[in-house]
Amino acid sequence: MFISQIFQIFIAFCLFTTLYGKGNPLRSWAEYTYLAAGTAMSVMWAWTYIRNHAVIGLQAGELIWIPAIILGVMMWFRIYPKYSYISRIPIAFTMGIGMGWSIRTNIFTQFIRQINATIVPLFGQGPMWLFERTVIAVGVITMMSFFLYTTEIKGAHQWSATFGEYFMYLAFGAVFAGTFMGRLGLFVGHMQSYMFPVWKQPYTIAIALLVFVAMLALERTGWGEKLSA
Repeated sequence: MFISQIFQIFIAFCLFTTLYGKGNPLRSWAEYTYLAAGTAMSVMWAWTYIRNHAVIGLQAGELIWIPAIILGVMMWFRIYPKYSYISRIPIAFTMGIGMGWSIRTNIFTQFIRQINATIVPLFGQGPMWLFERTVIAVGVITMMSFFLYTTEIKGAHQWSATFGEYFMYLAFGAVFAGTFMGRLGLFVGHMQSYMFPVWKQPYTIAIALLVFVAMLALERTGWGEKLSA
């Protein structure tokens, strides 16, 4: 447990060296180690899923798994160039199912639900409700007028399109700020996991200094980019 915690801290700081902007062996090693571990875990999860569902399902007499196993075996023809066309059948099958599910979901979440959230009563809930819903209504109408290209943008249409453009700037800024705060929250939580319990703090600081000194030595000697993969 102790060794694994120290290793996690070390590989995390090695991955952070990518912010330096230049290649270095610490980043390459950490990246390849992370990808190798992720690939191994994916393979084990896939095999566990196949065993718990397909293999045990066939043993229990669930013949519905036979087409899935056949399609899965056909995917392996992808590695044989001469018969790689066979793998297109399961790929097309899975992509068709995925597209069907995603289109059905997107129609409700990104189309119908957004329209329902926009078309709401303006009155009856107090002045703040009226202000918020008025801003939403005006913002939606003016932003839609910004994308109306069938007529020449002039007069009232130009004023509406300009107003909608500023509304989009505000919306994009809010989305960017939300994304930044979300990523910052992930980073802070990540670092807290390396600083608490308190016994981790001296090891975290020592590893950070060790990685910094190693990066400084690689930069001064010019071996950083030479040894990076």
